[in-house]
Amino acid sequence: MKKSVLLFLVGFIGINSAFYAQSRIPTFELHGSANHPLSNNSEDRTFFGGGFGANLIFRDRKLLSFKTGIETNFFHTWNKSVSLGKMSGKSDVHYKFWNLSIPILLRLHVGQKVKFFLEGGVYLGIPLIGNTTSEYHSYSYFPGGTNVNEPRTEKFEGYFSVSPAASLGVIFPVSQRIDLYLKPEFLFQKNFDVNVYGPGSDFNSHFLYFRLCFGIRINLNNEIE
Repeated sequence: MKKSVLLFLVGFIGINSAFYAQSRIPTFELHGSANHPLSNNSEDRTFFGGGFGANLIFRDRKLLSFKTGIETNFFHTWNKSVSLGKMSGKSDVHYKFWNLSIPILLRLHVGQKVKFFLEGGVYLGIPLIGNTTSEYHSYSYFPGGTNVNEPRTEKFEGYFSVSPAASLGVIFPVSQRIDLYLKPEFLFQKNFDVNVYGPGSDFNSHFLYFRLCFGIRINLNNEIE
């Protein structure tokens, strides 16, 4: 876990340092969001979550810009059952966790006053805090052996995640320095360093989700376009 946090911080500092020398101050963005994981398995369930973030947009006046920052999101998913192998498994499995991530995104702008943008890239993340609640089941190989059926609460597994993302958004001008923006986004989150036994869609390992972001953009430069 310590190595993951260190790599996470080094990546964040390195990305921002690479653009530090530019003369124009990056545009600052602050947003809140609602998310909903998606599943193609009728026996699984997903719930609404939310998050917030602060980002910097480099080369914002250009056709192609770069975005990075820091974001956090809460997720809640449910698996009806998960196989653990060796005559054991879990049922009624709830995953609830907060994820901290660094976006590494490119943004393509079109338009004059009201601007549309296409955004794509990847989010690098680590779980901040979370747990898994379930009913644990274990069965003996031998006749007369002990079977176990008990509720369990465990720390959420996973130390690092990679989430490819794509979105199409719109920017509404409010004043010379302030804009509002709306961004629907699809992401696929893959969690690493987790145990996956069954062939089904274990939300502990990976999941696709939709997110809707609403935020404010602030131009901190002295000159105004």
